[in-house]
Amino acid sequence: MRALIKNELHRSRKHLLIWLGIMFLLIGFCYYEYLSLKDSLGEVALMLSGMPRLLTTMFGVKGDFNTALGWYSCIYFWVSILAFVYALNLGISCIAKEVKNGTSAYLFTKPVCRTEIVLSKIIASAVNLLIFSAFSGLCNYVLLILPTGGLEQPKAALTTTIGLYLTQLMFFTVGLLISSVVKKYKSAVQVSTIFLLLSYFLAIAAQYSGIYFLDLLSPLRYFDVYDVTLNGIQIFRLILAFSIMAVCICFASKQWEKREL
Repeated sequence: MRALIKNELHRSRKHLLIWLGIMFLLIGFCYYEYLSLKDSLGEVALMLSGMPRLLTTMFGVKGDFNTALGWYSCIYFWVSILAFVYALNLGISCIAKEVKNGTSAYLFTKPVCRTEIVLSKIIASAVNLLIFSAFSGLCNYVLLILPTGGLEQPKAALTTTIGLYLTQLMFFTVGLLISSVVKKYKSAVQVSTIFLLLSYFLAIAAQYSGIYFLDLLSPLRYFDVYDVTLNGIQIFRLILAFSIMAVCICFASKQWEKREL
């Protein structure tokens, strides 16, 4: 198992570095955007306050845009979309890409059971997601939080980064589940794209309507940056998130164990 995990980490390192580079460029762009807007943030906030609430909700604007928390939560909303795309992509390609490239026939004939192979890929992917979240959290703190003077909640940078990691894990396990059910890699990508868009629109609907039940239907709302910053991570949502991840992993592992290649 350890050898399989090390091999998977070695194989996926270039892919991870590319996504880290994209994340750094995006947050760096947001940093320079702040430098150009910081003297007129009050005017921007006033303009946003006159826009329809549904529109500002769709663009991730929460609270007072002129404050550190308002700016951070808005930019974090868009930065996290990239993180969730990476997590979904990782979940889909975990095994499905092996099938697409024809290497699964060799991989699954090794003197180890399929479950061990799948679990080793899941563990390696969880490590990659942890690295991605930690790097993203560090960049957020240095380039988004510090330039605005810091947040009033001193532990917010850590808790929101943990929330980002947990949400990535949710999207990853859903991607793994999709790839185990949908046979073709291209079709799995299409289904996962639909799932991400549906999660986004459900999150917008939940925030706009205030209906609590809708929060539980979208992974984007389980550890919302604004709520986590003000109230911390809710135990109920944490337990529910881990339950969903466990169900996805168990079902996907069984599907891959039975699947004919």
